[in-house]
Amino acid sequence: SANEAPHLERRGVYVRRCDIPPGHRTHLHGVPLASAEWTIIELAEHLALLDLVGVIDSALHLHHTTVDRIRATMRKGRRGVRVLRRALDLVDGRSESWWESMLRLLHVLSGFRVEPQHHVFNAAGIEVARVDLRILGSNRVPEYDGADHRQRARHEDDLRREKALARAGLERFGYIATEIIHSPDLVIRDAEDVLGLPHAAGRLQVWRAEARLASISLAGQKALRGRLERFVRTTSPRSKTPSGAN
Repeated sequence: SANEAPHLERRGVYVRRCDIPPGHRTHLHGVPLASAEWTIIELAEHLALLDLVGVIDSALHLHHTTVDRIRATMRKGRRGVRVLRRALDLVDGRSESWWESMLRLLHVLSGFRVEPQHHVFNAAGIEVARVDLRILGSNRVPEYDGADHRQRARHEDDLRREKALARAGLERFGYIATEIIHSPDLVIRDAEDVLGLPHAAGRLQVWRAEARLASISLAGQKALRGRLERFVRTTSPRSKTPSGAN
């Protein structure tokens, strides 16, 4: 609870005092924690939609909670409940990383049907790969490529995997974070092309609006810092002179 928690004074750490319901108090290695679903309820008061989906995707993937448990914890009228409802309609625990979630959301919010962690089998029925994303109705598999993909061992594995995908009739398009942030129109143009759809600038309207509010944009980062600033103490309780001291 708020009264039991010690004061934490550390640069870059924001402390929010809150009363955690008894049913959502737990311990990990002796450290008192709030349940994953209660933590998500609290975060929903401060995070934008894309950020909240990324957090919930991770919690679901790690089996720390479920959508049903999160919904059961929601309280009508609580701040953040609207964005949380929207987030729960978009989450998918199959996403294995933050940027996989963002790449998936870029496609979904632009109107494309996708399957995360799609399993690929060869003609003999043997699984040859599992891909980040497959655009349904096409042979395109968009994937997020982090910096580790250029390490020698990983690069060699990637080359073998790409050939296996090509033999299975699939076309892999790798994207990096800067493309998702700064060139979402090119990512979506690729999806339009593979489905034979005409280019429509309006497809990105929802994504752009949400990205401006989220931490993947400078404006979103600034807004989030502003929301968190109210938890910053202007004076430290440690700096106060104890009563009776000289």
